[in-house]
Amino acid sequence: MTDLVDEGGTRDGPAVTRAAGSETGWRVKWATGGLIAGSIKAATGHADWVRSAATAVVNGRGLAVTGGDDEAVLVWDLATGERVGAPLPARDSVWEVATEFVDGRPVAVIAGPSALVQSWDLADGRPVASLAGGGWAAATAVVNGRPVVVIGRQSVPRLLLWDPAMGETVGDLVSDPSAGRIGAVGAVATALVNDHPKAITLHDDSTVRAWCLTERQHEGRVASPTGGNRQRVSLTTAVVGGRLVAVTGSWDGQVQVWDVAAGTEVTERTPLTGHTGPVWALATAVVDGSPLFAAGGDDRRVRVWDMAAHRQVGSDLVFPSEVTAEL
Repeated sequence: MTDLVDEGGTRDGPAVTRAAGSETGWRVKWATGGLIAGSIKAATGHADWVRSAATAVVNGRGLAVTGGDDEAVLVWDLATGERVGAPLPARDSVWEVATEFVDGRPVAVIAGPSALVQSWDLADGRPVASLAGGGWAAATAVVNGRPVVVIGRQSVPRLLLWDPAMGETVGDLVSDPSAGRIGAVGAVATALVNDHPKAITLHDDSTVRAWCLTERQHEGRVASPTGGNRQRVSLTTAVVGGRLVAVTGSWDGQVQVWDVAAGTEVTERTPLTGHTGPVWALATAVVDGSPLFAAGGDDRRVRVWDMAAHRQVGSDLVFPSEVTAEL
């Protein structure tokens, strides 16, 4: 998921993030635990599970874009918590929402597991393009100056690069045959490392892999397969001290940080513990120059961690329901 600035394995599916609604609104300032005035009024929103969310700033207005099992995508004003415009229709459950600027226009990309991947212009609410076949996961990137969406699928090819403005498939990412089986993609995260766009993927066997988007090549396995209570169900990525890291959340509440280039877990510091159930949601941000990530799960808590210092920032944020997606 990508935040935009305009100067003008889940319980019943793959490892993708979701958001649970509640009977009351919520309001949280992620980095400090303080409150803000606005709240998302969940009672006036989705009629079923919300699986994914992304943010955008359009004409100076902060927006949240949410999609879920009610086959609708809603846009919200982050300052007031009010709905903006009509719902953006989908053909099936929305498992991923991502945002990107395309030719100077703010675009939302919505992906469902079986029908379509669609792009919509957030400024006027109009459809832009669509891709048949759907997608389990999606993330945005810029490759050779061209905005693209990295789409993860159950079917082969597992990963596609798609142009959300033209509706064209730019190509697919082909792995080195020595990498062995490449399973269905449940989550995708992207990052820019030394001007090189990268993708990190989480697969149905809990494997985490790295990809070079410019060369469209597999760069290696970051984390080995695992199962049972250690099954990885969420993924995000960040650049810390010039190095690309991946963060994964597991069914048993474990959060792990991985050095992507080395293909090893970062274990020399205090373990990131505290959750008592599946960690469904992960998100990253840079606050006052410090790389942070937030983790949320079935225990209804969000914990914010400083990735460089490997320590928790502030107190737990407690929610009225499970936390299964973060902006």
